[in-house]
Amino acid sequence: MAQNEIIGYQFAERLKSALIIGSKLLLITETLKENELEGAKKVIFGFLDALSTEAGFALNATKMKEFDLVEDKLQQVRKRVEEGLFEEAIATLGAAVSHATTACERTMRALMEKGLM
Repeated sequence: MAQNEIIGYQFAERLKSALIIGSKLLLITETLKENELEGAKKVIFGFLDALSTEAGFALNATKMKEFDLVEDKLQQVRKRVEEGLFEEAIATLGAAVSHATTACERTMRALMEKGLM
């Protein structure tokens, strides 16, 4: 059904964009010290929570396993940020981008096959 592919494509694109923004935020956060770092971590955690919610919505709406994989990676990112392992957190966020990209590519291909894209 084309509706599921359209919804999946929209969620995947939105998540992919937000994950890339998150990577840039983590690059900045890892350069901070003391109070700035603690404040930035709180903001990052809020951002990750929002992304997790979005991934949950995407999973519920489409049942695509890639969104579950994104959610799993986001939990791993949170744990790594808590531990101060920013390079690992950035790499894990990159893996989440890959899962969102896979969902995007899969839905786009399906839409193209139906002549909708």
